[in-house]
Amino acid sequence: MIAVIDNAIPYIKGVLEPYVDVVYAPGDAFKAVLDSHPEEEFCLLVRTRTKCGKDLLQGRKVRMIASATIGKDHIDEDYCRANSICVVNAPGCNSAAVMQYVFTSLAYSDILPETVENRKKTTIGVIGAGNVGEKVARLAERLGFRVLRNDPPKEAAQLAALSSGRIAPGNIIDYHPLEEILESSDIITLHTPLDETTRSLAGKRFFSVIKKGAHLVNASRGPVVDDNALLKSKKLGLFICDVWNNEPDINKEVLQRSALATPHIAGYSVEGKQNATDAVVRAFAAFADINALKDFTCRSKDERHHLDISKNLKPQLQDFFPIAELDKALRQHPEDFEKLRKEYIYRHEFDY
Repeated sequence: MIAVIDNAIPYIKGVLEPYVDVVYAPGDAFKAVLDSHPEEEFCLLVRTRTKCGKDLLQGRKVRMIASATIGKDHIDEDYCRANSICVVNAPGCNSAAVMQYVFTSLAYSDILPETVENRKKTTIGVIGAGNVGEKVARLAERLGFRVLRNDPPKEAAQLAALSSGRIAPGNIIDYHPLEEILESSDIITLHTPLDETTRSLAGKRFFSVIKKGAHLVNASRGPVVDDNALLKSKKLGLFICDVWNNEPDINKEVLQRSALATPHIAGYSVEGKQNATDAVVRAFAAFADINALKDFTCRSKDERHHLDISKNLKPQLQDFFPIAELDKALRQHPEDFEKLRKEYIYRHEFDY
């Protein structure tokens, strides 16, 4: 068996070599590697840049795909199921990093109220309250914001658990309809996965219902937002964007419309990348029955920052994560989107 590994996955070189043959390749070059070893079986360790569908997989002996990402929209799971290809990913691996991005971008854009009194008057709507969204919601509540969550799958699961007695009424989380969040929120942040229920979620209806002057953060997936509807909106306040339609060939008008623009690096923290690498190595070890790697970790020590929420937030957040440099670089050279993403130096997360 050969493990083909995206050469942009950090902290992994040398880890699998004692156990299996390993080939490192750019994310868009996996097909050539597979074709150069037609008789071999493969496990693929990928990121979002490797599109794992019929075009890559058909006629090739791929047995497993482990993605060092929180999402799986780059993988055709139906095809994999039909062809007995094991698929795993790393849910939640960079959730703290994306939470950090949200609050840093709000601070940079001067829409993060500094006083608790002003935060109490501000409503944040979290659309998609999973690993990332729930972290955003909890810090927002600690800071004094009013928080409204929207997550239909989680709401349905909670109702089922409540009716079966698996959770007590006092432990439920309040979820709200999407329209209520759009009508009531001063800041809206998107954290949904990308699927057919969320593609173009932020479309014509979304921007017609949204509260006038409300600000929007998209750190989920680019196609969750309809670019044309966004550009036509007369009610939207500031738009903060880390993820884009048609990456890396991003829409220049959307770039100009954005108050803050970054090249899909919201989750690019040291800790997030370490978590993702741990997850794919452990998954591969379980699949290949390599006992020595089943509890693998590449983290030697915890170097996270500490956010003192009793003090001025903006200088702390911007010191931890100097986001303005990325915004400037992307605006000057949007054609370098992939280069900026690839060469980004991972930052440390914070606790609080």
